Amino acid sequence: MQVVILAGGKGTRIQSIARDIPKALIPAAGKPFIEHQFDLLLRAGIRDIVLCAGHLGDQIAGHVGDGSRWGLRVKYSFEDPRALMGTGGALLNALDLLEDTFFVLYGDSYLPMDYRAMAAAFEQAGTPAIMSVYRNRGLFDKSNVRIANGRVVFYSKSARPDEVDCIDYGFTGYRKELLAEYRDAPLPLDLESILRRQVELDRLAAYEVTERFYEIGKPEGLAELEEYLKTRHTAGS
Repeated sequence: MQVVILAGGKGTRIQSIARDIPKALIPAAGKPFIEHQFDLLLRAGIRDIVLCAGHLGDQIAGHVGDGSRWGLRVKYSFEDPRALMGTGGALLNALDLLEDTFFVLYGDSYLPMDYRAMAAAFEQAGTPAIMSVYRNRGLFDKSNVRIANGRVVFYSKSARPDEVDCIDYGFTGYRKELLAEYRDAPLPLDLESILRRQVELDRLAAYEVTERFYEIGKPEGLAELEEYLKTRHTAGS
């Protein structure tokens, strides 16, 4: 199971507390954030990682290296931080490193979910892509998804509250052949446009997650994650 971590963004919303380091290396509960992501993936037995890096990517590579000290196998795809290619463009830039089926995790998301169960659901669905969703009902962020019969049937970041009750949880899976269809698409290219097209074609499977997500793109999000990690550590001690 291969996971791509998109860690190329500039992190403008978090710069008030982390101006000179990438989001992946922001300290959270005593260690760089990306190491918490590694903990989740390792717990699921995931070892193969592709890091798509851009802004301050040399710092990420310098810290992570080949991933061997965590028992990981890490490869890199770099893009010019002065001309970022979008989330979809970053995957196109890494196309030669991708397996036939791969999964994507945003570099500021902490997702306590069953990664292996979602991979199994993707295999069973037989679709070109799958999206994890959480029945958010506007609680932790603005909802943007509606699902029915195991499919995403509506996806829009500008959706009205009465149109949706779920949110894109932040972990998606793709067949490499789908991404290759966009090889000649103009850049920047965002994954949102690719996913919305799959919804139109009824080819985007849904995997519902029951535990809330955390993201460190904003200072308040980082504080929420640290409180969660502190509580979990206390409960486990």
